[in-house]
Amino acid sequence: MKEQEKSRAAATAETEKQKNVLIKDMLEEIRVEKFKSETEALIDEDEAKKRKVQLEKTWHVITKNEKAFMDDALLNKQEDKWIQYMTCDGLPNPGILSELNTFLFLWDLQDEEASMINITDKCQVVIYLLLKLDNIIDFSLMESPEYIEDCKKVRKIFREKLKYWIDLATYRLLRQIERDMVREDLRNARFVKEANEMICCIWALIRLPISIKQFSERDRKPIEIIFKELDLSVKMPLDLDCYAMSIRGLWIQYDHYSDQGSSFFMPDIPQEYRMNEDLLTFCQNEYDTKVKTREEQVEGRRLRLEEKKLMVERLSNPSQFSAAKTEKKGKQAKKASPQAGRAKKSEPEPEPKPLPYLPTPEEIILQKEEENRKELRKLLFTRCEKTEINLRKYRILGGVHHIDLIYQPPQPKDMRGDIFLTTIQLPKELRYVPFLRPYKAPPPAPDAERTPEVIEAEMKALEAAMEALVLVTFKLPESVLWFEPPLVAHWISDKKIWSTQDVHDIKYNEEKQIITFRTGRLGIHGLAAFKFINLPFQSWELKPEAGKTGGVTLSISAAIVQVEFVVRHPIAEKHLQACMGLLSTAYTFSWSRWNSTVSARQIIMQIKELHGCVAKEQTNKMMMVTPLRTNLIDCTEVGSEFSDKPMPGEETKR
Repeated sequence: MKEQEKSRAAATAETEKQKNVLIKDMLEEIRVEKFKSETEALIDEDEAKKRKVQLEKTWHVITKNEKAFMDDALLNKQEDKWIQYMTCDGLPNPGILSELNTFLFLWDLQDEEASMINITDKCQVVIYLLLKLDNIIDFSLMESPEYIEDCKKVRKIFREKLKYWIDLATYRLLRQIERDMVREDLRNARFVKEANEMICCIWALIRLPISIKQFSERDRKPIEIIFKELDLSVKMPLDLDCYAMSIRGLWIQYDHYSDQGSSFFMPDIPQEYRMNEDLLTFCQNEYDTKVKTREEQVEGRRLRLEEKKLMVERLSNPSQFSAAKTEKKGKQAKKASPQAGRAKKSEPEPEPKPLPYLPTPEEIILQKEEENRKELRKLLFTRCEKTEINLRKYRILGGVHHIDLIYQPPQPKDMRGDIFLTTIQLPKELRYVPFLRPYKAPPPAPDAERTPEVIEAEMKALEAAMEALVLVTFKLPESVLWFEPPLVAHWISDKKIWSTQDVHDIKYNEEKQIITFRTGRLGIHGLAAFKFINLPFQSWELKPEAGKTGGVTLSISAAIVQVEFVVRHPIAEKHLQACMGLLSTAYTFSWSRWNSTVSARQIIMQIKELHGCVAKEQTNKMMMVTPLRTNLIDCTEVGSEFSDKPMPGEETKR
């Protein structure tokens, strides 16, 4: 009995101790909440005033710098216009659409002159004008949207006209195969035209009387053409003898197709998600939101504070609270009817439900930003077909390859006496051989029947299905540094997309940089590489050069990595970049490994002042930038732990 009493006493003492600790914690929580409600608004108001003064000064400096930049850009534009005006090269001014339209009109009158002799010169001129138009479309800051749209329409006409001329020159070449092409042997003829902007290789099978002797299918060999100038080989299926046909391998330096795709441009974003205001406006709007939220939460905070006080009172005086509750019930019972007294004892009165958690204004703002970020990801998502190349993720590099199978136009017949007889087919243009063979793998046999003979038959069926496709082999362009095997895609004009739908059995030789694949579709092919293979950068550093007239050096070390990185606060990042540009001649800015461990509203970097005796002896300091403040923090790049506490003397700086 004594042991039981001791254990009860110990349990009661432990319960009392825990209750006292809980009461103490709740009283401290009430005290802190009262203190915060009284001082937090004053602290935020004081910080907002200081922040406004500092950001207004910075805003004026940045605005002045941007105005100087725009003035310089306007001066350069006027100078470029004058240079273009004084250039007497017989070409139109790309900035004047009327001159471009006149050039197009005169170009239409020259269609009869299109040939392989002058196609490279015309291609060089048109590419030069298209590059100028691209610069106007992509980088003009002071032109109206209507003018930019007109430029895009003119650019499209130029592209279509250039493609028409290349096809027209090919058609006229094939009209006179024996005269204009180099005959290799009795049955084969070739033609090669090389330039910086394009390489055109054409192979033609010369028409001969059909031999009476018919080769068996076993003795027949597939047509295989090698274009050394393009490092390209094409092997046709066995059932395609290419009689009265030609094969054209055309490489062009430019890509005039990708910007027609629906996935090329970023989707339109509503104004509320763009976050393109300056940091001063953003901070003022956020402070106004905090003040408004606090005013709306005054009553809610008071009710929750009363609830905590009531809980403390219940824990401190449970007997008094129970007596008050019993007295209240007795008064209610006297007022009740006699029948109610004889009724069954009522259930005990339930405890009132605690009020839900009321988030702080800062938490509400962060939650809203996170929701906006998720919604923005949905808006920026580009929905593509299963085999479509997402042009916001991939880019066509190394130019574009045309692999075309073309019908030969009727050839002139020598009737002697300088008389030639030719059949004219209208319209006078290239006629492409339609070649589209979707690949379907033969269905596998059931598992119960997979004998060695069945497996061998399946392998032969797969090989036969592959042999029905065109085998293409070419060397990757040396002008591009390929970090990983590219995707092979073809352009589908009807859908305006790059697709991998009919590309199969891709083999990549990394050592020789050779790629081999089978395709069920001829036409326009390209190599798609991942755009962001080198992002994020392994390290970067921005520092001034020596001397008073020195510039600024930006050093970047890129790496082939696959990571997921946090997108920083757009407005704070833009403001930081502007400030770094202003201070780049006096400070060194460098990356920090801690930047990958903090939230989206925090940017960590290294900074060091270069001028002055004391500054040169100091090491790099760590700086933390947020939308609301910037501080030097008590942390090092090589330390084992990260700390966002300000350095001594930096607590009052904002």
